[in-house]
Amino acid sequence: MDARVELASPRSRWFSRRVSRGALTLLAALAAFSAALPGRAEAAVTATDIRIGNHPAFVRVVVDFTGGQIGLGNVFAADHQPFGDGRARVRVNKAGIMTNAAPEASQGVRAAIDQGANVIVLRLRTARERFKYLAYSVLHQPERLVVDLWKARPPGAGAVFTTASQGGCLTIDSFSVGPGTASAAGRERDLFEHMFQVRLRKVGGQVARTVGVTASAGHWSRSFGYSVAHAQLGTLEAVDFSEKDGSLVCIAQVRVTLQPPP
Repeated sequence: MDARVELASPRSRWFSRRVSRGALTLLAALAAFSAALPGRAEAAVTATDIRIGNHPAFVRVVVDFTGGQIGLGNVFAADHQPFGDGRARVRVNKAGIMTNAAPEASQGVRAAIDQGANVIVLRLRTARERFKYLAYSVLHQPERLVVDLWKARPPGAGAVFTTASQGGCLTIDSFSVGPGTASAAGRERDLFEHMFQVRLRKVGGQVARTVGVTASAGHWSRSFGYSVAHAQLGTLEAVDFSEKDGSLVCIAQVRVTLQPPP
């Protein structure tokens, strides 16, 4: 039996250390390069589910996401006017974004998501003239896109907002609606250029009159005429829309009775 033990030479030990150090350096470089690849994190963002629920003032459509985050800058209301044709579209742009969410139908709303290259499109369909506005927001933990379709008919219990639910950006503090004339006053906070609209809607949701308003020192008031053919319930709104895509930003609304002019 050969009892000799082969010992590594100083040169072989030096070579082994150099190889190990080089391998570690290569692995670190590959990891840094992989993390820096564009779209790597975004590719995991996936729409997984659609949920629809009824609220007094609106029907809410929620899209759940996994694998990453989206922001308001990723979202655009490609069609923000559901009133005329009962259709609306919301686009989410993000590198690598995907969907495996099945279509959903509930509360008279049908929702489905189309897949595109680095984009998904939420398509909403409902009855004509049922909803007047589309609003959206993004919530985190868990990640979700929230789309609200605001009902067009006069607000019932739980749907009257003298102070806007979107952080109090508009209020209707006083109002009067008589035969052919209307007036309202309230407060405004943090709207773009302090400009918005006041609207009267008929019982079916059709617009009877729209006037522009500019608040001064946080307060506003407006008087205007309108015309209807017969007495009916209606809605008085103070409302503001996104400069980006026309979607609803802020709304205060009350139930009123409209009457034809004398």
